[in-house]
Order: sequence, then C-alpha cells, then structure tokens
Amino acid sequence: MKNISLLAKLLATYLLTTNPVFADDNSLYAEAFPNDVSFVRFVGFDGKNSAIFSGFKFDLTAEAADKYIPVSAAHLSDVDAGTYTSILRTADGTFQTIDEAKRSRQSKVSLFLVNGTKAALELRLADGSVGVIEDVDPATSGLREVNPVAINLGVFKKGQSTSLATFDVVLQRGQNISFIADVNGVRLVENEFAPLAK
Repeated sequence: MKNISLLAKLLATYLLTTNPVFADDNSLYAEAFPNDVSFVRFVGFDGKNSAIFSGFKFDLTAEAADKYIPVSAAHLSDVDAGTYTSILRTADGTFQTIDEAKRSRQSKVSLFLVNGTKAALELRLADGSVGVIEDVDPATSGLREVNPVAINLGVFKKGQSTSLATFDVVLQRGQNISFIADVNGVRLVENEFAPLAK
C-alpha cells in the first residue's frame, strides 16, 4: 500500500511540473504594463534592427513592426505617461514624430488619421461625400470614435475630390485603426501592441 501511495505522489508531481495545463500561469499572460506606460510606434523602419527615440534604444524586431511598443515613461525624456506616439521614417532617413490622442471608449472603434505629408488631409467616405476626420495638418493626427460598421473610407487632401487611397474596412467594437499617410503613400494599420520594452 505504501508503494502505491508513493507512486501516486510521484505521478502527481510529474504531472504538475511537466503538463502544460498545470504549468505556471505566468507563461499564459503578457507582462503587465507599468503604471507610467507610454506607447511608441515606429512606421517605415523596415530592415532596421533598432531606433533611438527620446534617449531610449528600441529593438525593432519583426514582432514589433508597426506595433505600439509599451515602455515606461521613466525611460524616456520629455514623454508623459499614457501618451501614444508614432515615429515615421522618411525617405531620407529622418524621423517625424507625431503625437496621437488617447483612446477613451472601448465600446467604439477609434479611427486615426496620422499625417506625415506636407498637406492637410481628411478621412472621408470613399466617394468624398461625408467627412469622418477633417483638417488634419501636417505632422499631426486626428481621431474619430465611431460605431462598428462595414464601410468604404478614403484619405483625401483637404479641398480635393480625388482620394489618395481608399479602403474597405469592417470595423469591430474595441478596434483601433490608423490610416498613416507619408511620402510613400497611405497605409492602413490595425493597432496592435508589441511586448514591453526594457
């Protein structure tokens, strides 16, 4: 009987330490963000392994491409906690820093127009009939929170009737989407988050 009891204990110990179902729960969850977290996104840095922003070196792995990288504001110079920033890399290799508005309502879809061009831009319905985000000046961004819907949107130069690009999108609750315009054109990026930078 003692041998059976010992065998049962050994088997239980083996299952608890080797079976992934019983593994440490920490491996199932992303690392918690610090209280002073800020979010930095690098766009147009294809082929670059790293970039320095606000005194901090960011590793730009494929996993972090076009994603917001959470980082403690304590690591950054002149960056407040809770902020969102997009860093656009221009064709000549210089950086353009664009501050973004905070997301506020999870029940809505947040649309961002990030303007890295030299002209004021607008996000409208693809036929140009209705403005969604208007008067976004160069080196700034605009935000509009909308209800979930399937819709065709376009990015236009202010005062122009021909779009720079159009996109068919199906918007879902809690989703955030950026329309990023620069010298390379307009791209749609669904906002995602990379692991915490250290």
